[in-house]
Order: sequence, then C-alpha cells, then structure tokens
Amino acid sequence: MNQKPSKISVLRIGIIASVIAAMLNVILLGATFQRVSASKQIEADTQVLEENYSELVKVNQEQLDDLQNELSLLNAEVSELEASFPELGSSFALYQRALGLSNKSNVDLRSISRLASDIQETTSGTILFNDYNIELSGTLVDCFTFIEEIETAGMDTVVMQYASFWPEETLCSLEIKTMGIPAVLED
Repeated sequence: MNQKPSKISVLRIGIIASVIAAMLNVILLGATFQRVSASKQIEADTQVLEENYSELVKVNQEQLDDLQNELSLLNAEVSELEASFPELGSSFALYQRALGLSNKSNVDLRSISRLASDIQETTSGTILFNDYNIELSGTLVDCFTFIEEIETAGMDTVVMQYASFWPEETLCSLEIKTMGIPAVLED
C-alpha cells in the first residue's frame, strides 16, 4: 500500500508540474504575443508618425515658400514705391523753368508768387515745401500743355494742387507745390 500512494503522488506531482509548465508556457506565449503585438503597433505608429512628419515638413516648406514669395513681392513693391519717391535735390527752380516752359507752351507768364513755404523733418531728411500761384494768359489747350510740361519737367518734385481756367478771358491760374532740400543745407 505504501507504493501505490507514492505512484499516485509522483503522478500527481508530474501532473501538477505539467500543468505548471503549461501555465508558464501560456504565460510566456501570452507575453511574447503581447510583445509582438506591441512591436507591430509601435512599427505602425512609427510609420504613421514618419508619414505625418513628412507631411508636416512638406506643408511647412510650402508655407515657407509661400511666405518667401510673398516677402519677395512685398520687397518688390517696397522697392517700386521707394523708386517712385523723387530724388531730392535742390528745390525746383520754378521762376526760371516756368518762364522757359511758358514760351514753349505758347502762354504768357503773367505772374508767379509764393503762397507758403514750409520746412519739414522727414525720414529722408529736411525737406522744403513751397506753394506757388502761377498766372498765365493763353488758350485752354496751351494752359493744359503748360501744366503737362511743368509736371514733366519737375518729375515728382512738382505737384499740381489746383487749377482754374477762364476761357473767355484766356486766363489760367495754377497752384503748385514744389519740394526739395533747402539751399542752406546743400553742400
């Protein structure tokens, strides 16, 4: 009788050991499966992240290119605007130029008078602004020719402020503004 219980107990120990080994195998297989699943998930996540990163880099580069193009356009616009500003030098020599232009335009220069003078500090430096009244005698077409000639001659340093015409009396009255560096500041 003593031997039978030992066989049963050895058999029981073998079964228990097999069950324990099977449970350890199941646990190890489960852990391995979890690691494999986690590894596949990490690979999938890594691939998605790399795709998202590539897309983000592409979008950022497109935005950077767009901003650089916009900056180039703005710089070109600023350069164009800066170029449109007159090169300031001496004030437009109105008395001498108006006499010559009136002869060229077939009008009689009746008078030139300074209405106002103003010196202003600007980012370009000190600028002298003069307002003048010019009285002419001639046809309407000749007066328009004079206006065109004086604006062309003065480029951007002469601005027409106001013009009045009396065709019956063949009179023209113009108010213009000139700008330039004051003579005292020129070297």
